Amino acid sequence: MTGSDSTTVMSPEAQQAFLDMFAPIMDELTKEAQAEIDRFNAAFSADHNAIGRVLRAHLVIEQYLNEHIKAKYKIENLEELRLTFYQKSVLIKDDYSPAAWVKGGIQNINTVRNKFSHTLTPKIEWGAINHVTDVLKIARKEAIYAEPIDAIEAFAPVACAFLIEAPSSQRTHLEQLLKAGKIKVAVGANIW
Repeated sequence: MTGSDSTTVMSPEAQQAFLDMFAPIMDELTKEAQAEIDRFNAAFSADHNAIGRVLRAHLVIEQYLNEHIKAKYKIENLEELRLTFYQKSVLIKDDYSPAAWVKGGIQNINTVRNKFSHTLTPKIEWGAINHVTDVLKIARKEAIYAEPIDAIEAFAPVACAFLIEAPSSQRTHLEQLLKAGKIKVAVGANIW
């Protein structure tokens, strides 16, 4: 041991004396430790594929959301503001813009992602992505999704496309469809 090393190594005799103190309860400690090891192994070996799929969709949407905010609000230093994903989504205007049409779905995905980050065995319920499915009923009419994660992945490119500032002629046409009620938009609790 060097002078800078502050760890103390117990002698073999001291180690044995330490173990002897726990001898009466060692079997119970071993069972409890094994139960925790088994619980850890079960959590660690669970299928976490869905977590990666949700995180990927969330990250890609966030990239487009950042671009949307920078373009819409002329913010050059968005990263320095350190906004959360939710705060960024709130910056999408509640109007007849293409971005407003996907806002609720974007917020659904953020809620699912947050749920995934706080539980070892997450499950996505269809009701948790109601705005996602509302958009997909129009944007991907013929598609059928076996699992909610499939719908989230299908929604991501739609959301990204609608976050891009379209040429004014296309944006105006879409806004006219929205105002005419040909496309229903869910914003907060309001359906237009």
